[in-house]
Amino acid sequence: MEAISRNWANFVINNRVLVLIITLLAMIISVGTIVTNPPPYNNSSEIWFLEGDPDLQAFYEMQEKFGDSEYMAVGIAARPEDKDVFEPETIKMIAMITEMLEDHEIVTQVRSLSKYQYTHNDNDMMTTDDLFEDIDVIDENPQIMDDARQIILGERLALDNVVSSDLKHTRIVARTEYIAGENEHKVKVVTDLMNFLEDKGYKNQGYELHLAGVQVFGERFETLSKKDQAWINPTMSLIMIFILFFTFRSIGGMLFPWIVIGSCIAITTGIQAAFGFAFTAMTTALAPTLMIIGMGVSVHVMNEFYNLRSKDISVRDAAIKTIENLLQPIFFTALTTSIGFAALAVTELVPVREYAALASSASLIIFIFSMTALPAVLSYSKKISKRTQKAYQSDWATKLTNAIPKFTYKNRKLIGIVSLIVFVFSIFTVANIRVDSNVVRYFKQDSWISKDMQYFDDTFKGIANIEYILDSGSEGGAKDPVFLKKVETFETYLEELTESEKATTLLDFLKQIRQAFTGDNEEYYLLPENSDMSAQLLLMYENTGPEEDLSDLKDFDNRYVRLTLPIVNMTSNVMLKFMNKTDKYVQENFGEMNAKLTGPTVMFAAQEKYVNEGLPKSFALALTLIGLSFFILFRSAKYGVLALIPSVVPIIMAGGVATLIGIDLDLGTLIVGAMTMGIAVDDAIHVVSRYVIARRRGLGTDNAVREAMNEAGRAVIFTSIILVIGFGTMLFASLTPFINIGLFTAVIMGLALIGDLIVLPALLYIFDNDEGELVESRVATT
Repeated sequence: MEAISRNWANFVINNRVLVLIITLLAMIISVGTIVTNPPPYNNSSEIWFLEGDPDLQAFYEMQEKFGDSEYMAVGIAARPEDKDVFEPETIKMIAMITEMLEDHEIVTQVRSLSKYQYTHNDNDMMTTDDLFEDIDVIDENPQIMDDARQIILGERLALDNVVSSDLKHTRIVARTEYIAGENEHKVKVVTDLMNFLEDKGYKNQGYELHLAGVQVFGERFETLSKKDQAWINPTMSLIMIFILFFTFRSIGGMLFPWIVIGSCIAITTGIQAAFGFAFTAMTTALAPTLMIIGMGVSVHVMNEFYNLRSKDISVRDAAIKTIENLLQPIFFTALTTSIGFAALAVTELVPVREYAALASSASLIIFIFSMTALPAVLSYSKKISKRTQKAYQSDWATKLTNAIPKFTYKNRKLIGIVSLIVFVFSIFTVANIRVDSNVVRYFKQDSWISKDMQYFDDTFKGIANIEYILDSGSEGGAKDPVFLKKVETFETYLEELTESEKATTLLDFLKQIRQAFTGDNEEYYLLPENSDMSAQLLLMYENTGPEEDLSDLKDFDNRYVRLTLPIVNMTSNVMLKFMNKTDKYVQENFGEMNAKLTGPTVMFAAQEKYVNEGLPKSFALALTLIGLSFFILFRSAKYGVLALIPSVVPIIMAGGVATLIGIDLDLGTLIVGAMTMGIAVDDAIHVVSRYVIARRRGLGTDNAVREAMNEAGRAVIFTSIILVIGFGTMLFASLTPFINIGLFTAVIMGLALIGDLIVLPALLYIFDNDEGELVESRVATT
């Protein structure tokens, strides 16, 4: 290994101009790829699933049979001075919003109070009339409003659907065109709607308006993601620049690491663009992640270089020696970090796998540039300044690393006992970790979108729907009263659940039509008695000329019917239990209907299942592979285990504490778990590598610990400071996945710092004391 490191170091420095030219060309090509083919933003539900996934297939089947399935709602509350929403000014406002949505290019259907139609008996003839025949004259005759109130109170299809039972709230529901794998159309319709509402000044007129739906979530996610990225990345950069200057006390030390970071981010984003990977809730966190990892590796390289320069070694020899000393440990740190990210690929979610591929590749890219371009640039640096040399001899970080061995030796048993207690505590508590990947949790509780979602939960039992595709078994079977009765029983069961509201099905229209056909006699609000009656009722309804064609409630061949059930917002875990309960009921009681549960809400909840399955697999796989890497690096089971302990326990401990204080984890914690394990392992590798090299030279445990602390401790301290403060800026983000990544990473890396500087030396004093000789063959040569 020594020969490989030496040859590589000499090759890089002897060809440093070529190395820098290749680096520049790689960045130019990558930026060109990004400019010509920028990655799109996509927060659609289907993007998460592998091709052939049963949940995805059911979703596509619903689209094929019943058309578009994504709905957006505008909630409107009666003004305090109004009796209810049946006020001329309010109805005209509803009509204007409805017209705006109907004219929008991606809206395929709008349901609202202003265009509501009711089917009834008029002089022994069934007819479908508009609730408001002429919106322009409603303020001229108060009787129009009184009549409309009375009509709507008798409309079962409208109450608690279009309008609340107390008539104080109403909603406009717009169905939009489904475009697979795209978010741009959602952003456009929501932006256009918000601009329209702002231009009309409805809120200034005293109206309380609320927005919800997958389109709103998509627009908010993209808008807030861009907003966060616009300030988080520059802020993290400024923080890092300040800490770098504080660490190395030189302009070069402050700027040189950005060669690694810039190259890595440019090339990784270029790869993302080349492969067509979209920006999702996962990949939007990639840039700050790479920034932090690249900085951590660069600090170790810079620390080694300036440490050598402070000993009056020439700039060229210091650059060569830096590569020789760090090639092996940085390769293994890159490998373990890459393994941590790659382990995420066991999760059966496409964006997670894309993130795993990009992040694991980026870790190796960072290794390449940290061992080529960065040393090449450093070899051109001028003489080390006196303040930098002084910092390496007597600043607070140097004094701290010099004091650590004495402290840890003196308190080694206490540190070991406390560490054991923490480990046991973490193991017991981490088993109760709760994961919630509910898309609504992407937003802060005090944000308007979360408040609007709560409004719909309180007023209409939510805007989220779950969909059932029910199969009658034959063409025309959807008209069979036997099948319809089964659907009715299932519908009644669903509507009686506390989490749900009145369902929407073909049955409701059939009952309404039959009641109208029998002189509006409420006793005949019943299902048809036979298939012929069903066909006749539907034909008569069609002949009345309604706008509602029922095509989203039954398929063309009248074999399948769709049941749409509004439900309140709930955690993904609770949602899964709810769906499993309802699905079990229909399968046990009506298995012949081959019921399929689907819809955007179901798709989002299905992510929970894959996260719960993937999280332990990912962690176990990463832990196993990283452990094997340690054993290969150190050729010692003992050193491998000792290096793993301070890397893994902080992650488990953070998860356990989160469980105790009631914090639900999300997809962002997948990133944190993989990333922090890799980064924490990086620092442990540098400390143990220095320790093992010293022991191989014949030094005792105490002297070896001191040498490891003096050579690697400083870089570990400043790397951790950069990580904690850098990720800490994400606590001020707008989206909770970013906040969770920042919170957990900062906490875990703070704990890992304690583990690497306090726990690890104490364990070395306990388990690798000087009573026995170190076996030469058990330590890797460097």
